[in-house]
Amino acid sequence: MKYLVTYDDAQKICRYYNNFNFSEHMWRIDNYKISTFDYFICGYSHFANPLPNEPNITAFDMRGVTFVFNEDGTIFNRYLMLPKFFNINQIEETQYDKVKDKNIVHISSKEDGSLVAFMMLPNGKLFAKTIRGFDNDQVVSSQQILFSWEDHTKWVKKQLEDGFTPLFEYVSYANRIVLKYGSPELRLIGLRNNSNGDYIPASKVGDIPNTMYFIKDESFTLDQLIEKSKVEEDKEGWVVIFDDDMLLKVKTQWYFTVHGLRTMNVFREDYVIENYYKETLDDLVSQLNPIEDKDAFDFINRVTKAIDNYAAHIDSKVEALFNRFLTEFNGDFAKFATVCHKELYFDFMRAYIDDKNKYKNKKVQFILEKTYRLNKAKEIVEKYKT
Repeated sequence: MKYLVTYDDAQKICRYYNNFNFSEHMWRIDNYKISTFDYFICGYSHFANPLPNEPNITAFDMRGVTFVFNEDGTIFNRYLMLPKFFNINQIEETQYDKVKDKNIVHISSKEDGSLVAFMMLPNGKLFAKTIRGFDNDQVVSSQQILFSWEDHTKWVKKQLEDGFTPLFEYVSYANRIVLKYGSPELRLIGLRNNSNGDYIPASKVGDIPNTMYFIKDESFTLDQLIEKSKVEEDKEGWVVIFDDDMLLKVKTQWYFTVHGLRTMNVFREDYVIENYYKETLDDLVSQLNPIEDKDAFDFINRVTKAIDNYAAHIDSKVEALFNRFLTEFNGDFAKFATVCHKELYFDFMRAYIDDKNKYKNKKVQFILEKTYRLNKAKEIVEKYKT
C-alpha cells in the first residue's frame, strides 16, 4: 500500500532534521489552525528514507502537504499537493536505461509559473495556497480569478468535498520564471486524491467546466520527447506519467540555457553554492551524465558537503551563544547584548531567539553573500571540506 504522510510523521521528520531540511509552518485563517510543511536542500535519500530507523516512512509529499484543524484541535483534513519528482537522468531511479521501456500513460506540458492548490476550512470557506504560503501575490490573484467564475468555484468546492485537492498553475507576465505569459490565468493541471495519493492529470478529469483552461494530454514516445527537448524553444518541458504512477520531468535545453543553468560553470564553487541554496542545483545536475561527468559530480559533492559543514559551524557557534544567553544572562537580551555584541555571529541571535525560520533565511543569505565572489567561495570550501 502506498505510504501517505501523516501529521505525526511529518512532525517527527522535522524534529529529526532540527526543522532545517524539513520544516513545519503554522498559520491561522478564520481562526482555524493550519499546518503546512516544506523542505530545503534535500537529496534523494532524504525523500526515500528520511528516518533511517523507520524505512516505511517517506517524505515525497512533505513539500506543500497541509493539515487543517477543527476548532477543537482535531484534524479536519489533509490536503496533498504534488509529490516530489525528478528530471530524467537526475537520480539513479530516473536514468534513461531504467525508464526507457516503461509504459507511458500521460504526457502534459510543464507550465512555467507557480503551483497553486485550493483547500477548504471546516466552515466551508475555500482558500488558496502556493508551496510556501497563503498570503502572497500569487495566492491573492488566484483567489480573485477563481471567485470571479461562479461555476469554477462550485466545481472546485465539489472536488474538495469529494476528497480531492484541485491543483492549478498560476501564470502571468509578472509571475513568469522564463516563459512569457499574458494576463494572469489559472490553468488546471490535475487533482490529487487525499485518501490514496493518486494524481489525476487534468485531461483525465471528466467534468471540468467548459470555460476552465486545463492542460491537455500530448502523445509522444520518451525518445521523441528527448529529441524535442533538444530543439524546442519557448517551452519549459513536459511531465511524463508511467503506468507504475512514476512522474518524470523532461526539460528543454532552451529552458536550461535561458534559465542560466549552463554546465560550463559546474566547476565554479560560487556557482554551485548559489544554485545549491536557490534549489536549482537539481536542474544543473540533471544535465550531467553520472559516468561521463563523474568529476563534475565529485566536485559538486565536495562543494555542497563543505558548505553544509560551514552552515553547521555557524549553527554550533550560534547555539553556544544562545546557551550563554539563557544561563549566564538569564534570558536578559539587553545585558547579553552589552557583553556579547562583538562575538562572532552575534547578529544572528535576535532571529535565532525569535523565529528559527527567520534565522535559517538569514544564515543562508549570509552564506550567499560570503561566497558571492569566486575566490572567497574557494577559501570557504577549502577550509570546511572535511
